[in-house]
Amino acid sequence: MKAERVESSLHPRIWSFNRQADSSGRQFLLLTDGDGEAESEQHRFSIAAPACVWIGSLSAGKLRVDAGATGYRCWASEPLVIAAIGDQAESVSLHQLADRSFSLSLARHEDHAATLERCCNGILRELRQPMDGSPLLLSAFLRIMLVSMLRITGGEDAAASGSGARSGILRRFRQLVEMNFRSHWPVSRYAASLGISADRLHAICTSEIGKSPKALISERLAHEAALRLERSSLTIEQLGHALGFQDPAHFSSFFKRMIGMPPGRYRKIAANLQQEGRKTPAPGFADWP
Repeated sequence: MKAERVESSLHPRIWSFNRQADSSGRQFLLLTDGDGEAESEQHRFSIAAPACVWIGSLSAGKLRVDAGATGYRCWASEPLVIAAIGDQAESVSLHQLADRSFSLSLARHEDHAATLERCCNGILRELRQPMDGSPLLLSAFLRIMLVSMLRITGGEDAAASGSGARSGILRRFRQLVEMNFRSHWPVSRYAASLGISADRLHAICTSEIGKSPKALISERLAHEAALRLERSSLTIEQLGHALGFQDPAHFSSFFKRMIGMPPGRYRKIAANLQQEGRKTPAPGFADWP
């Protein structure tokens, strides 16, 4: 993560972002005074303080503030955003919010504006003097910022993409998956919790996403396994048990089927790539509606 305070200047200031794929991330601009503008390949926002902009896409763009403007600018890498979103039921809404690009006026949201500014200052302090647990603290600050923006937008309904009964069922299904994928619920149990038949859940998922419920659940589990193999010091057996696999051989065969290689080999490749400063191509979980 990177952050800087935007100080008052006699001239406009411009920052380019996401020009290189290996350094792409989400952009945040908080204006406490003055005017600014954010532009990416898909969006363009003009803002007047107090206001903020979040660029959730990873496409190239630029941020601009007028002369005299003040505020904060932050850049968050994809792993940090994933850590901030977490895996709680509410994480579904945060994930949907983080993938969007939007601007928010803070004129009638003084408390949230103050929270965002405190978080930016906290991030700056932590980046200046990193200590044990700094990544955890930075992700906590980012989570607070995302929750604050979610509340300003009106909560889950505003963050959701799509409308109608089908999107509502998919959103609730994903919430249930986030809470229960480690427990290895069968599709029938998810359907019963949603008050629909397993056939209807299958029809909704395949028509809206092109994947079966079972495939989506497996992808979520594989995604979590890959992240933990990259970041955790647990043994593969301990990691598999934490993800609900009682048999280490079952975990290894599941991971190889989903990712294409055994977990031990994946961990070695991930470690080598990290030493080279490159990202591991972990399976994604961002294609949900």
